[in-house]
Amino acid sequence: MTKSFSLRRLKQRDWAIVCIVLSIVAAVLWYFYMYGPTQERITQLESDITRLDADIRRGEDARRNLPNLRLAVAELEADRRDFLSQLPRESDIAGLIDSLRANAQQSDVVIRSFSQGSAQESIQDIRPIGFTIDTQGTYGETMDYLSRLEAMRRFAKIGRLSLDIEDNTSSDPNLNASFAFTVYVFTGSDPGEQ
Repeated sequence: MTKSFSLRRLKQRDWAIVCIVLSIVAAVLWYFYMYGPTQERITQLESDITRLDADIRRGEDARRNLPNLRLAVAELEADRRDFLSQLPRESDIAGLIDSLRANAQQSDVVIRSFSQGSAQESIQDIRPIGFTIDTQGTYGETMDYLSRLEAMRRFAKIGRLSLDIEDNTSSDPNLNASFAFTVYVFTGSDPGEQ
């Protein structure tokens, strides 16, 4: 004898068990497919809010500092124009070479050779020109000439200095010196016009 399943034969207890099982299955499905992803999304949104709040504060700080930054940029631009106006012009190289010779005469050093090299720097509106000067003079004279070269620091940079002593017995020995330096000349338009 086979009994067929009929919903009418289920007792109240059976219906309660079926309802409980279905409720548990529905709760598990709800937890994994709705509650869990919603919690992850809430956590992600909260971290996004925190990050955006920090960005907003940074933006507001930048907006408050904008007048100061504009003032600083204007001052830096004025300093740049002032600096460029103090550089010798590209057409003033002959005068620059003459001043190097005059400084050597004032320091009582003898220029044995003077050569122009190349400089590898690239700066907008500025041309670096490399020079090498070989001199002969006493220690005091050579140091005086070095100080005169260093006084040109606004537009010159000494890259190498080599000294060779001829006579080591003197308190002020003769030195053969070689100065390698770079002179920066302005090649752009008048910096005051910008």
